[in-house]
Amino acid sequence: MKRIIALIALLSLTTAAWAQYQNIYSGESSLYDRYVTFNIAARYGVSMPLGGQKGYIDKLSPTNLAIEGEWLFPQRFSIGIKTGYQYTNQRLPRQVYQYDNQSVSAVQTRTLSIIPAMASLSYYFAGNADAIRPYIQMAGGGAYIDYTNYFGTLSDQKNGFKGAIAPAIGLKYYGRREQGLGAEIQAQYQNIFFNYDQLKGSAPSLMLSAGISYRFH
Repeated sequence: MKRIIALIALLSLTTAAWAQYQNIYSGESSLYDRYVTFNIAARYGVSMPLGGQKGYIDKLSPTNLAIEGEWLFPQRFSIGIKTGYQYTNQRLPRQVYQYDNQSVSAVQTRTLSIIPAMASLSYYFAGNADAIRPYIQMAGGGAYIDYTNYFGTLSDQKNGFKGAIAPAIGLKYYGRREQGLGAEIQAQYQNIFFNYDQLKGSAPSLMLSAGISYRFH
């Protein structure tokens, strides 16, 4: 009887020790999965015009910088803020234009600058400490947009802060579990509610970007 009691006690201690080992080394024991932590990212990308923006400038933009900061919650979602800088231009051949009730022979240079300022909500399909973290994101807020169409030395300009939305999908890769520095890729659809002259309706675009990401607690 004593041997049975001793065996049960040994099994109980072994089970308790194994459970403790699992808790220590399982993903749920990570500080990233137990507390609110943080992530910052910087990416560089190319943007393809869509809709009304394509009617104004129909070429790819190679000048796009995105900066994001996030608060990561244990439930695999995050809230954040994002900004950056986007610029595109296109030069048209010299021709005669009607500008300000006069005929002007000039090279037309179309430019568009955008500085977004948005809040984001993301859901991750893996834990906060995992090495690979795919996600979906919805962002909304506004953007400062500058439309300047040059006719030689003359220009037609319109700017201001307009409403904007930017849903996205992406993936963060850290190399190994709980590593801080990693890489990120993202595909984002952005629509700015801006309508002026050659840019009619709104200014949507599709941006593909890649860069670095850093998580910490």
